[in-house]
Amino acid sequence: MSKKWSKQEPLPFIIFTRPTHKNVVKWFDEGGGVDDEQFRLVLSSRGVSVGAIAMLIPAVLILLISTLVVLFSKSINFDINYFWTVSFLFIVSGVLWLFSFLKPNKRLILNRVTGKMTYPSYGFAPHITLTFIRATVYSNISAGPDGMIMGTTLQARNPYQRDITRGTYDLAPADPEEWWSYFVWYMDKNRPLPPGKAFDPYREKDFERRKAEGFPKPLFESNIPTPEATKQQRAERKRVGGW
Repeated sequence: MSKKWSKQEPLPFIIFTRPTHKNVVKWFDEGGGVDDEQFRLVLSSRGVSVGAIAMLIPAVLILLISTLVVLFSKSINFDINYFWTVSFLFIVSGVLWLFSFLKPNKRLILNRVTGKMTYPSYGFAPHITLTFIRATVYSNISAGPDGMIMGTTLQARNPYQRDITRGTYDLAPADPEEWWSYFVWYMDKNRPLPPGKAFDPYREKDFERRKAEGFPKPLFESNIPTPEATKQQRAERKRVGGW
């Protein structure tokens, strides 16, 4: 039987708070991947597996220690349990290494022009693409093995099926309201681009596009002001668009 989601409500399409440089903005100022039309964030990529290293190190240590003990101690004979323990750790490490290089790259893509969102699934399940306003995103509580709350993540879940299968993935490891505010702000094409140096080269172009469209009203609500880059632009938006 597959596990069902609780009756938790998804986050509304609201800019809750201003995304801070420390928690959100710096990732794009330093890594890029954004412009005035499309937003690309690599959530996970092929490469070295931390889990594989965690298994490989004790396997090597056990193998080294047990070999030295057998070689230099006349009273201790080889124990088959060492062999099985080391073999198990090497096998698990090898599987994790293989998985880390075979798994597909996980990307979040937001298209400000088309209003489409593409995000990954866990494992080898394919990415899912849908209209942004159809997305169901949650502030998900993560807990350790003992049930202790470790924190909250921003998690997308498949709106078309309630089982934990295709279309489920953590979009941010912490600060879900800040990250969700950043995504909603970006996808509201009637607002200025979100804060951050990464968007500075595109602000003038984006302003002119919205000006040509008559500065239509925002698509989503906001709990904070989302001003234009300059006083002159703010005045022009107020004069033309009325907001």
